Amino acid sequence: MDFNRKFIKLRKKFICFIIHFRTTKIMKFTIRLFIIICLLMTSQSFFAQETSVPSEKAIQEAKTAEEHQNKINKEQKKIEKHQREVNNAEKSIKKTQKKIEKQKAANQKTDSQIASSKNSEEEIQKLKIKSTKQKLEIDKLELKLLQQKKELDEIRASF
Repeated sequence: MDFNRKFIKLRKKFICFIIHFRTTKIMKFTIRLFIIICLLMTSQSFFAQETSVPSEKAIQEAKTAEEHQNKINKEQKKIEKHQREVNNAEKSIKKTQKKIEKQKAANQKTDSQIASSKNSEEEIQKLKIKSTKQKLEIDKLELKLLQQKKELDEIRASF
């Protein structure tokens, strides 16, 4: 702003110097026309370069929009975290179900070996103990499965 004022004063001095300088009438007319054109070209209204200052209302709206966006981002992160928890719980349930199926298949194999009379009494006794351990393991896995399903239900209910 200060620079513009100095420039305008310098321009006025230059104009006065040229006008008072001894020249012919045609030269004076040409110089005056040139100066007027220069003044028009350097004025802000000629180029329509009005600078707009953001108003208080616009600043406030921008702040509220930013706050709103931050809240949306936080909510989105919460939703994504909840979704990950649900997915992890579902994966663990599937793993436990596969373990149960595998254990049941192994137990059926053991039971079929017990049913076949090719084995000795001692081996049949060992197979019965093994079958009982497998049934106990199946029961443990089923209990674990129930707990995982309960946790999954709690996770889904918490949101």
